[in-house]
Amino acid sequence: LAALMVFGLASCGGGSGKVSDKDITVISREEGSGTREAFAQMVGLEADGAENANADQTREDARIADSGEAVTEEIAQTQNGIGYVSAAAAEEDGVKVLQIEGVSPGEEAVEKGDYPLSRSFYLVYSGTLSDLDQDFVNYINTAGQEVVARSYVPVKEAGTFLSNKEPGKIHLTGSTSIAPLIEELVEGYNEYNPNAQIEVTETDSTQGLNAAMQGKCDLAMSSRDLESYEKELLEYQEFAKDGIAVIVNEENPLENLSLEQLKEIFDGSLKNWDEL
Repeated sequence: LAALMVFGLASCGGGSGKVSDKDITVISREEGSGTREAFAQMVGLEADGAENANADQTREDARIADSGEAVTEEIAQTQNGIGYVSAAAAEEDGVKVLQIEGVSPGEEAVEKGDYPLSRSFYLVYSGTLSDLDQDFVNYINTAGQEVVARSYVPVKEAGTFLSNKEPGKIHLTGSTSIAPLIEELVEGYNEYNPNAQIEVTETDSTQGLNAAMQGKCDLAMSSRDLESYEKELLEYQEFAKDGIAVIVNEENPLENLSLEQLKEIFDGSLKNWDEL
């Protein structure tokens, strides 16, 4: 690729030297993060037969960030860094979104599945939903799809919603990537039903799913596909689609990576930018 051919020649200015002269600094999410697990699965970083179900082949010296916001902050401050975040959180000062296999994580590419790092967002629960829980879910699947469409890809046509105005509380917990979208949906739902009190706790997808199985929350948020045993124990609904954006510092001249190159960067096979 042309971008890769000129990469070793491009200077980043500021008197700090070329990015191509530097070791690659990998910024990864924490174990249990749905974004990390989805990324590892799609890139090919899963560790076969690992004792820890959350384990993958991410290089041991990777810096760990506990949210997408923390990843973008690290990349903005790290000239030779690379990381991954929800595409909706990638447009921040100081960072640049790379194409993967020549495709950008735009809405159309994510919707059609043309972008290689596309994923789904899920609401997950155990047993039967209460009337209030069901009302909130009905909102998300109808009028709430307009809220989804502001930054993500909706999975259904937006429709008319009439609330039962049920009073009570709902506790959601799970993915930090989904939480900002859920907060917007809560705000929209409260316009229809001001009697509801909805609490959103950010942990990670795996902790959210475990909380749902243990009856510690009403709804869990998962930004990764459920494991087979989780599907047997839980009910789940897809409510949005998202792309995982691969980001580098804005001074990095690179524009595109293949999935194989991405895997080799994150498993440590490629350690220096000039190896590209």
